Amino acid sequence: MAANEMIQVSNLTKKFGKLTVLDNISTAFRAGEVVSIIGPSGGGKSTFLRCLNLLEVPTSGQILFDGINICDKKTDINLHRQKMGMVFQQFNLFENMNVLRNLTAAPIKIKKTPREEAEQNAFRLLDRVGLRDKAASYPSQLSGGQKQRIAIVRALMMEPEVMLFDEPTSALDPEMIGEVLDVMKALAESGMTMIVVTHEMRFAREVSARTLFLEGGHIEEDKPSHQLFENPESPRLISFLKKVL
Repeated sequence: MAANEMIQVSNLTKKFGKLTVLDNISTAFRAGEVVSIIGPSGGGKSTFLRCLNLLEVPTSGQILFDGINICDKKTDINLHRQKMGMVFQQFNLFENMNVLRNLTAAPIKIKKTPREEAEQNAFRLLDRVGLRDKAASYPSQLSGGQKQRIAIVRALMMEPEVMLFDEPTSALDPEMIGEVLDVMKALAESGMTMIVVTHEMRFAREVSARTLFLEGGHIEEDKPSHQLFENPESPRLISFLKKVL
């Protein structure tokens, strides 16, 4: 494992019954890197992302995170999940808790952070995303864009080493997409390691250092984003970009 490689994926395969969704994938993600994963629906993007923190258990292969094989049954996966923030398409906020409690519940319970410290961290992060005034609001009182920004803050509350985003803007109205992408851009600029499954080609092109094109369970192309978009080589990628750009 190279010195700055945080996650190394080797020969990753995932099958659901007879259906092979990921077929012998190998790649690596460096600390501080922002990587977008693009491709057609059904190509395996979300399954790949969910394998990285074992929300989906790989059929075979190896995933090293900070040098530890998280696929090994002896590994405490819950300990490693604390180092991986995950933001989903649907916001998964607790409807019966206000924003502040949504943000502080996990740090207090899992990391044993004192309540006062957890609340200070929550307000600091709410300031970063422009939502301090929503601390006492419940999820039902928030717009979709506000809910997703809160979901990002909730993941950041655990002080993760890497953030995983699974199509974080796909459930949003068009006018709300920008406010979430702005938060993600600021996070990228702060040096956070980010792996983003996205349909937002502009984000992939302008914010990600690298983009993977995943299709049919294979990584068809994996290169610096500007190269991938300006000089696509795979016929499948060329066809895909013609449809989405």
